[in-house]
Amino acid sequence: MSGRLRWGLRARLVVAFVAVAMLGAVVTTIYSSVSLTSQFAASARTRLQSSATHFGDVAAVVSSRGRWDLQSIQTLHHLAQIDSLAVRLFDAGGQLVFTHPPSAAVQPGAAASAPVMVGRRQIGRVTVSRDDGRLFTAEEVQLREQLTRMQMVAGATSAAIALAAALYLAVTLSRPLRRIRAGAEAMGAGDLDARVPESGDAEIRAVAEALNGLAETLRQEERLRKESVADLAHELRTPVMGLLARIEAAQDGVLADEAANLAAMHDEALRLARLLDDLSALADAERPGLLLSVEQVDLAALADTQVGLFTGSFADKGIALSSDLEAAIVDGEPKRLEQIVVNLLSNALRYTDPGGRVSVVVRAAGDDVVLEVTDTGIGISADDLPHVFSRFWRGEKSRSRATGGAGIGLSIVRELVRAHGGQVAVESVPGEGSLFRVVIPQAARPRSV
Repeated sequence: MSGRLRWGLRARLVVAFVAVAMLGAVVTTIYSSVSLTSQFAASARTRLQSSATHFGDVAAVVSSRGRWDLQSIQTLHHLAQIDSLAVRLFDAGGQLVFTHPPSAAVQPGAAASAPVMVGRRQIGRVTVSRDDGRLFTAEEVQLREQLTRMQMVAGATSAAIALAAALYLAVTLSRPLRRIRAGAEAMGAGDLDARVPESGDAEIRAVAEALNGLAETLRQEERLRKESVADLAHELRTPVMGLLARIEAAQDGVLADEAANLAAMHDEALRLARLLDDLSALADAERPGLLLSVEQVDLAALADTQVGLFTGSFADKGIALSSDLEAAIVDGEPKRLEQIVVNLLSNALRYTDPGGRVSVVVRAAGDDVVLEVTDTGIGISADDLPHVFSRFWRGEKSRSRATGGAGIGLSIVRELVRAHGGQVAVESVPGEGSLFRVVIPQAARPRSV
């Protein structure tokens, strides 16, 4: 078992939302702080530059032909004190003329300079900074600290709001998923009647609807499976019990006609063999890679052969059998195609009463070949139509058992038709008869004559 921490969806959503909100708050705070500091610095430098320009103008006014006497220097000294400035004045030759205070340590970038101009002639240069050597005033420092605190409060508030929103969204988003999971777990535990509430967003509803549809399908499959097992057990039990009864009777010596007993046992054995053959055929039809020997086959000729073989059985029961067959070539395995026709004819024979009619039609329809078997038999109800190709399914069980059907023949037809890339459908009216239609693609190239 992995030791790695496993988080649920709700925890991951909360972490994701909070992480995004915190990242946004941190980025915003850092950007605001850097931007404010830059703006403060630019404003302070502009102020210093303005002071330097002003001091240069005053120095030019109090100068005398590019020189400054004691009185002008005192004036400049007084002005520097009033404005709390550290000032250094240089003449045109770069010689230091005046400095206030005598020694002042200035932070990098915390000074500004301006030329001292008389007309268009530069007579010197002045450098100005604050007398404490700093770029910002105490008021500016205090204001910047207040703004920083406000940013921190705003960031913390944003994080708290993000956490609350994340919890709400995580609960809102995960609640329907938790319901879906609970429903799926109940279905997995065998409760196929469990359903998931179809509520929430469109995507959540779609998932819930799909899961409920799956549960309904599984429930139907389970019901059919149980019925199939019961039907198969009945079909196997009837011939087996008949054989056992006659064997026991023979062992006890209570049967006088031994030949008749053997004939009856032979019939029961044949019935059991037919059932096993049907089951084997169904298993083969459902196996992938069924068509192992594909060739071009004339479906009309194949159907004509089977109609000829069934003519006697239909005549014995008093049922008229007719055919309308047009040459139509398909790619397939002859034995499997033959089995499709045989099963459809057997089905029609079993469920058509004496005096009825059965017709077989083969024709080309565009790129397909159509095989139709129509009867005037008992028909199929609308409720039963969706199930006629299901394994072991029979609408009228008592009558099916009387006629010897196991409910496998049409299932084999469906699987064999699918294996040939085709489709099978049925139309029926109760009491009037049924039409079974098989559609198989025509052969890619007609066979050579």
